[in-house]
Amino acid sequence: MPIHRISSLCLLILSLASSALHGALVNGPMLSHLDMREAKIWLQTDEPSVVRIAYAANGNDAELTWSSPVQTRNTLAHTAVVTLDQVEPGIHYSYRVELNGELVTSPAHFNSPANYFDRSPPPDFKIAVAGAHYAVEEGFEPPYQTLGAGYDIFNSIADSKPALMVWAGNTAHLRRSDWTTQSGYLKRFAQARALPQLKQLLQSIPHYATWGEADFGAPHGGQRSTTRPIAERSFKAFWPRPIQVSQLDGVATQFRYADVDFFMLDVRSYRNDTPNASTRVQILGEEQIAWLRQALIQSTASFKLIIAGAPILNPADSRSNLSYAESEHTEFLQMLREERIAGLFFISGGKSYGELTRLVHASSYNLYDLTVGPLTARPGDNEDELNFFRQPGSSTFERHFALIEFSGPEEDRVLTMRVLSMEGKELWNRSVSASSLQPAN
Repeated sequence: MPIHRISSLCLLILSLASSALHGALVNGPMLSHLDMREAKIWLQTDEPSVVRIAYAANGNDAELTWSSPVQTRNTLAHTAVVTLDQVEPGIHYSYRVELNGELVTSPAHFNSPANYFDRSPPPDFKIAVAGAHYAVEEGFEPPYQTLGAGYDIFNSIADSKPALMVWAGNTAHLRRSDWTTQSGYLKRFAQARALPQLKQLLQSIPHYATWGEADFGAPHGGQRSTTRPIAERSFKAFWPRPIQVSQLDGVATQFRYADVDFFMLDVRSYRNDTPNASTRVQILGEEQIAWLRQALIQSTASFKLIIAGAPILNPADSRSNLSYAESEHTEFLQMLREERIAGLFFISGGKSYGELTRLVHASSYNLYDLTVGPLTARPGDNEDELNFFRQPGSSTFERHFALIEFSGPEEDRVLTMRVLSMEGKELWNRSVSASSLQPAN
């Protein structure tokens, strides 16, 4: 071996040996994706480090499996995703984080999804849905205002034992001090992730997110925003996607759990709400709609959940609704009707309140959009928006979260949405059967 390569190898070994005396876990572990035969674990360290995950099936710590090592780097705040590729369906696993050769966490646990395909009816399960999250940070808050509170809500969510959690936008709440530099973005995302009440929830179930305006940067940001590249890098560093849609820009993705397909839309990367004479207002963009159309047509799921960081069906004239792009919105809904896609249900964030919107169709089935309001951010009201399709009794003006349950026999599956307070008290509920979400003959 050449002398210079031997020297380089020695320096690397000395560097790793030195780092073994230092380094700490800043955030995580977070289960970022879980499938029948693979799990992905996200984490963040305080300096460049080598991390691995040790995991065992059914609590059998005598037979540990080790992930491949991953090096965290300072380019994206020392974040990393570690893949567990020896997972099998329907098994309880424990896992621990090794940092620079030392196990630094207590055992965490997850259950891999059972392989029910062609073997048994789809399992009953429920998911948690979160709206806007705001972590208070000393030295950055405006005087005499409480913009974030109620962090014990994460304990209420954990107690409800969902199979997974969906974050419907505004997960970090960037401020003017954050949105002009990569460091500002990364520090704000790290602060939002660091709450001690969030730890148990992060490590036990998978988490999936799309972004809203407050994750992207300055108000009304979109396709041509100067800080768009650093916004995208930062969001992806803290919210890894289960799959990358190769033909799309931004953060759109999809995944499946049991008999439900989830489609996470991007309402920022293609946004142009200041058009010129040769363009029109767009929020989703032609490329993203074309991808979604194809993915929906191919889906065999009982329910197809479309999640966006802005209300999808709210007709009020507001920049924060998809209907603001009037022509695009009309064509989008027309496409869904023409393709006769069954099982559609919409989930949205981006509002300071929650509500359920129902869009009645004479020639097709009714569409529902559950808008989930603030999780820990400051709540507001809906007095400024005239949503003619808002369902009575569904307006929610306090911090809350939603549970969506999927249950029943294979031929008669039912979606039940429940909106709960910070303490886990039910505020209201509705149910929609899969049989009612079928195109007319």
